Amino acid sequence: MRLGAPPAPAASGMPDAFVAAIAAVVAAVGAGARRLVLALTASGAALGTASPAMAGAWLQEKGSGLLAFSHEANRDRTWDSRWGYNSLYVEYGMTPKLTLGLDAGQGDDADDWKAIAFLRFATELGWMPGRLATEFGAGAAGAPGGLTEPVIRTGVSWGTGFTTPDGTGWINLDARTDTRPQSALVDYKLDITLGVMPNPRTQLTLELWGEDSATEARRVKLSPAVSRRIGKGTWLRFGGIFGIHNDRSIGLVIGSRIEF
Repeated sequence: MRLGAPPAPAASGMPDAFVAAIAAVVAAVGAGARRLVLALTASGAALGTASPAMAGAWLQEKGSGLLAFSHEANRDRTWDSRWGYNSLYVEYGMTPKLTLGLDAGQGDDADDWKAIAFLRFATELGWMPGRLATEFGAGAAGAPGGLTEPVIRTGVSWGTGFTTPDGTGWINLDARTDTRPQSALVDYKLDITLGVMPNPRTQLTLELWGEDSATEARRVKLSPAVSRRIGKGTWLRFGGIFGIHNDRSIGLVIGSRIEF
């Protein structure tokens, strides 16, 4: 997940099929997402045992993990400029209460990259339902002029599972700060995920990505997606990306996840 600023306007004849493909994703996810929200607000869904593989509040079991790749293809709805972003995400369970991970990505520009290693710790919750985890990480990111800056990450995640008429579901909130001590810049990020599994081979998710950057206006994006299990531990994901606040981007995201 990544909220990048679009590059300078450039002419490009993006075919209408691009938008049509995104509309197909919304149609596939929309019905399930609407029923999921209704179940949460109308009836107070019962707690379940959902454990989404990439949700921050759910740690990996000891000796297990995941390896995920994704590619975003974006365009600006006003200027029709295009840009992409590639992501690599890894988690590995060191103990039942400690997960080691790597969050890395590379954009089209030479200075648009990051690589952050992190530790996520399970935290006890006695006064509210669900799971809580705290995260601490360090790494590096690109800076203007081809420079490299150190990055310090702190974060907290909360999530809970529930059941609906459409299957087991979950909600997860990830709040993080990425601080660059060298330039005294801080980026604040909040990701909210609603998910449901109508069957053991299918996941439907609706994600809200928010970012308040030190150098850009606050932005919010919405990403509905469908994930399909094609093997014992392999998933394929196809989704859309829509800028809904201070963001005129629209795009597609494709990815794979391998659980081991």
